[in-house]
Amino acid sequence: MSKAALLQAKAANLPEPIASEVLDFLEFVTTRREFESRRTTGTIQQFRGAFKGRLSSSEEFAANKTNEIRLEK
Repeated sequence: MSKAALLQAKAANLPEPIASEVLDFLEFVTTRREFESRRTTGTIQQFRGAFKGRLSSSEEFAANKTNEIRLEK
């Protein structure tokens, strides 16, 4: 039996006041997860934007390093 099915079976037998509390808690957890997901996504987007155009590939780094080594000689 899946967790969702088990939850449905147990919720079906709850008295109305307790079912209301369980529903409030479920909505709270769902809202909190959505908020945390949006906040994390926003932080990632902000971080990516801060370094846009500044990061280079491994090939570019290797080429630049080779040029630096040539200049040192």
